[in-house]
Amino acid sequence: MEKSALTKRITATAIEAGASIAGVADLWQIKDLPAYDGLVLDGFRSAVSYAVALPGHVFEMITASDPGRMYAWAYKTANQLLDLIGMRVASTMVSLGGESLVVPSSMKVDVANELGHVSHKAFALAAGIGWIGRNNLLVTPGFGPRVRLGTVLTDLELEAGIPMDNKCGDCRLCILSCPSNALSYREFKTRPESREDIFDSKKCSTRLSTMKELLSKKPGIGDFAVTVCGMCIKVCPYGKRSK
Repeated sequence: MEKSALTKRITATAIEAGASIAGVADLWQIKDLPAYDGLVLDGFRSAVSYAVALPGHVFEMITASDPGRMYAWAYKTANQLLDLIGMRVASTMVSLGGESLVVPSSMKVDVANELGHVSHKAFALAAGIGWIGRNNLLVTPGFGPRVRLGTVLTDLELEAGIPMDNKCGDCRLCILSCPSNALSYREFKTRPESREDIFDSKKCSTRLSTMKELLSKKPGIGDFAVTVCGMCIKVCPYGKRSK
């Protein structure tokens, strides 16, 4: 099967399985991307990046002191769906003669630094399905940052997308609205020099930890809710629907 048809078949599998967007990243573009917990990117050629859009109204229910049951539930359920989509995509790759590896959607391997096996956001940027926003999240043209991301690695050579430049302009709503003051304004075209240039993960995680006792006692949320906030997503103009 030629590269174009192969790419369409695999990305279509992701969409059919429940993804809202899907694209392909050429791993050569991000060959120096750090990976953790034994994951080695050598030997893979491409990454299929896909996003699941979360129900928009759950973000309207978020407050600075409480992300709410609805957002906590949507966040957790979207992660489960992402992993199922990944397995479908990986299975299709194998049936087409390739090797594959699903990267877990939301598994922390370095809790202190808020790191997973590898950055889903980096793959999504390289695949051209969105840009890096002032909120340090992937912002998509259609859904804004109201998405969760998944990735499947493969040794198949697929047609890759083109990274998007930052389209946030001078907007600072996410920076001004961050309850932990974890975001900083920096000028950059496609990506900041490092995550730390625009985002202080320690400030973010420290604030979330202080909410643990309050939110863990709230029925329907439990300990899971202390890992989410959502204010920088709520205020982003991209993905908001007109009333």
